[in-house]
Amino acid sequence: MNHPRLLLIGCGAFGRVHVAALRRLGVAAMAFDADGAVAAATGLPVVQDIEAGLAACDAAIVATPVPTHVPVATTVLLAGRDLFLEKPATETAAESEALADLAEQMGCIAQVGLYFRFHPKAVALRRMVADGAFGRLHYLAARFSGLKRARGDSGALLNDAVHFADLLPWIAGEAPARIFATMADPLGRGREDLAVIQMMFASGLTAMIEAGCVLPGRWPDAVVPGAETRKEVVAAGSDALAEVDFAAESFALRRGSHAPAAHGAWLPQHAPREAVAIPAADPVEVVAAELTAFIEAVRTRGEPEAGLRSGAVAPGRILDAARRSATEMRVVAQEEFA
Repeated sequence: MNHPRLLLIGCGAFGRVHVAALRRLGVAAMAFDADGAVAAATGLPVVQDIEAGLAACDAAIVATPVPTHVPVATTVLLAGRDLFLEKPATETAAESEALADLAEQMGCIAQVGLYFRFHPKAVALRRMVADGAFGRLHYLAARFSGLKRARGDSGALLNDAVHFADLLPWIAGEAPARIFATMADPLGRGREDLAVIQMMFASGLTAMIEAGCVLPGRWPDAVVPGAETRKEVVAAGSDALAEVDFAAESFALRRGSHAPAAHGAWLPQHAPREAVAIPAADPVEVVAAELTAFIEAVRTRGEPEAGLRSGAVAPGRILDAARRSATEMRVVAQEEFA
């Protein structure tokens, strides 16, 4: 096939980003919408019967609300169609594992929409860590927070923290050994709208994630009109420090290390801050990169970059452990969530 015939299921805010990405790639698609009103606004051909839509397509993009992911993704896989499933894939790791089993049973490609794995700055940071530019990595921190709407279908874990529960271990190249988390419900709506997750790794690396919709933002959100956001990662190692701001499209690096001095002190010997020249990428471009990788996996029947086991089960276990940690007010060890 030149490219798979795609069915877009879910035409909300991020579904429209997918539409724009498909147009940028020049890939034709159709959309499923039960009443046709929402999907018609995308300008795509519309089908109002999901089985008919799947019969006419080779693969589906699922960008529906989180609680619908399992039944919709199951329908796609049982039809023998390849699957691109937006994050979070499911609400629990067990649900993701069941979908991964089903995809393998049906011989289907299944990729998770993990935006930051395809952002040029995240890719560059991971490559630098792997190449040893930071020396021994001892700290990663990530903020996915701001002042924005509290979604009705999920809280801070599934809506925001999931991105970095995947990205930080992906950058580090290892899974966390222990997790400690605190959560709060400042809006009193029965969901965690503020979460802080600390991850400790066997290598000695410590990582932290801040997520929530009730905190000060810094930049206008590129996807949600009227929202203010922070989407940042800090990395620190024995040989370099970095600050990556995805919203501002900046990547600042300071090379150097601490050195012993008089009276037992250790002083920083770091070069001035330098701006790492990495091209900017808007949301449509990043999603286009995700879809390009998915289409290539469908064509070649190769393992996608963010398959269900690495891109859904692994971060899902971290979020499950965070819930357990916050509820039981204790550190959760890897053998309890691996």
